[in-house]
Amino acid sequence: MPILNEEELENKIKELSGEVLKVRNEIDEKEKERESLRNELNKTREELSAVINQLNNKRTELGSIKEEINKLRKSRDDAVNTLKQLKNRRVELLQRIKELMDKVRKYRELLKMINDLIGGKPVDKDKLKELIDKLEFEHEISPTDPEREWEFFRTIQQLEKELNAAEVLSRIKEYISNSSQEIEKIRKERMEIVQQMRDLYSNALANIKMQLEELKKKRESIVNEIIQLKSKRDSLKARRDELKVKILSRSAEIKELRARLKELNDELNKYQLLLAAARKSKNLVVKKQEEAKMKEEMKKKAEEGLQKLMKGERVSLNDLLGLELDEDNEK
Repeated sequence: MPILNEEELENKIKELSGEVLKVRNEIDEKEKERESLRNELNKTREELSAVINQLNNKRTELGSIKEEINKLRKSRDDAVNTLKQLKNRRVELLQRIKELMDKVRKYRELLKMINDLIGGKPVDKDKLKELIDKLEFEHEISPTDPEREWEFFRTIQQLEKELNAAEVLSRIKEYISNSSQEIEKIRKERMEIVQQMRDLYSNALANIKMQLEELKKKRESIVNEIIQLKSKRDSLKARRDELKVKILSRSAEIKELRARLKELNDELNKYQLLLAAARKSKNLVVKKQEEAKMKEEMKKKAEEGLQKLMKGERVSLNDLLGLELDEDNEK
């Protein structure tokens, strides 16, 4: 490095001091930026944590709603199956009613036919039996002739025919009565089933349907909230990662600036040492010049004093000592 004079060294030191101040200001500015970024990062992390908690809560809530929906769907399916069973039973009962009514109709036609055969008179089975028994008893105890015997058998045959007809009529009437009672009982059961179906549809199914609609709307709302929260979470994650990169970048810049500051301080110290050395050297030169000048003046005074002494003039001791001091220095 070429030797610099004091002015050049001072200018260099001034330049380096300005550069050091500039770098320090840059470091302070970068550290403030980094601290601001760290504060923002902490806030972003807190907000991200809150959003993740909200997201987890919404997911839990959505899971509960899905469970409720599944339960309601099962209840709805059970109610629909019950409706199908009731409907099938209603159809069975209706078919049974038709069958019974058809048979009752046929038996009533048969009843009419038998009544027509017997003349439409009401028949008392007990009286017929009693009369048959009485005739048979009289036939056994009374003498008979062929004509009377034949009359007896014709009468008995007619009475037995009427008795059989009466028994058939009785059975037909009993069947019609029983069938009519069964029809009424089945009709009552069918009406009860119809009422059960109405109640099941208008109450249970309608209520389940209403609850399902409400839960579906709530589910849709929560799904939209989850979508928004996911978007916010992703944005916060991106911002968090961006802040991390910026903080690392600032740290790297600060590290470079501190390295640069160290270089400048080292260079500044070097030039300050050079300036101190230059000033010290300059002081030594000035001192030597002053000493030389002083010696020259003392030597001149001593010579003048010697001349005066040789002329017989009075001379001070100091003037003569100056000459002697100069001679001693020369030796």
